[in-house]
Amino acid sequence: MTALLFSDKKASTAISSPGTGWCCFMMDLCGWSQRQAVLEARNKRAPVSNLSRVNGWSWPLHPFQALAWTMVFIFSLANFGVFIPFLPPNWNFIAYGVTGGLFLFHLVVHLTAVSIDPAEATVRLRNYAEPLPIFDRTKHAHVIQNQYCHLCQVTVNKKAKHCSYCNKCVSNFDHHCKWLNNCVGSRNYWYFFSSLVSASISLLCLITILLFIFIQFFINPAQLRTHPHYKNISDANTWLLFLPLFPVKTKTLGVLGIGLFVLLLSIFSLVMLGHLLIFHVYLMSKKLSTYEFLTQGHSQKTPKVSAGPEPLFIKVKMPQFSFEENQHSPDWLFLVCLQICELILNLPRGCYGLHVEEGHSHFPTLKNLKTIPIIVYIRAKLHLLYTK
Repeated sequence: MTALLFSDKKASTAISSPGTGWCCFMMDLCGWSQRQAVLEARNKRAPVSNLSRVNGWSWPLHPFQALAWTMVFIFSLANFGVFIPFLPPNWNFIAYGVTGGLFLFHLVVHLTAVSIDPAEATVRLRNYAEPLPIFDRTKHAHVIQNQYCHLCQVTVNKKAKHCSYCNKCVSNFDHHCKWLNNCVGSRNYWYFFSSLVSASISLLCLITILLFIFIQFFINPAQLRTHPHYKNISDANTWLLFLPLFPVKTKTLGVLGIGLFVLLLSIFSLVMLGHLLIFHVYLMSKKLSTYEFLTQGHSQKTPKVSAGPEPLFIKVKMPQFSFEENQHSPDWLFLVCLQICELILNLPRGCYGLHVEEGHSHFPTLKNLKTIPIIVYIRAKLHLLYTK
């Protein structure tokens, strides 16, 4: 979810536990930036637009945003139009009330998280129609120095970061969420968190309803046909969808197929959202933001363990990699395979503690490979091959 950031600090850090790498890997599957991975593979920096985006409705819209609303539509249609009418009379009213309240709450907090401008107060005062200057690294080492942003040309707080995707400084920056198409900061973080909670509980309710329907279908299917519209239907193989307003007849196989599809989709979505929810609960317990967790080093926020050797690091000069000169070397096949893995797994830069500053990189040595997931070292190796 995180856009490429211009930071006022160096973000060299190490991931020294498999759990940390797993959190980062799962967050990749929840929508971290594939665009950045592709741009890195081409050894280019993310282009910075001259104009700033106001919120999640500002252009360009992101495909993940459309996918998120499509999923909301599918789940709500299946829940209210297909499966709740199968429940017994007393149960369906309770299900309508509980799931309907959750849906409205999620709709409100989701829309609010998308619509809020998370920028710094001083940034929101300026005219967004005015283009920002292009950052010149020959004049300044970092976009933000001494709490002053050279692009926004305003003074910002210590936790503000300049997001290159939104092209503005975000107050207490947490991450850039592509599902919202908006940055998440102090102004909309609780709306973002509330949308995670409400979506997870709604999916849990939908899965419970589906499991009840499947169990009841094999035990006593007549209990699923208690709606008054079934009085005129004698065929046990005929079922009605979208009751009570728009009854649509279908066969048993159709109902089971829809139910199985929605159940699998709900379980997959709950696993992804639930993992992200637990991750943010963990961050709140440690009083960390996502950005701090990924860039400043989680090991610095927890007590050091005296037992065992400390992580070893090496400083490596970034080599230039030429496809023509290295097409017969062992790294060529390695490079191609890893690039395919990177595109599939959607691995972003900086997610595993890899930081590039003035042609150097810090990453764990092979001796410490046993302390981190293999994908972390693979990501570092791929970055070394591609980056000057």
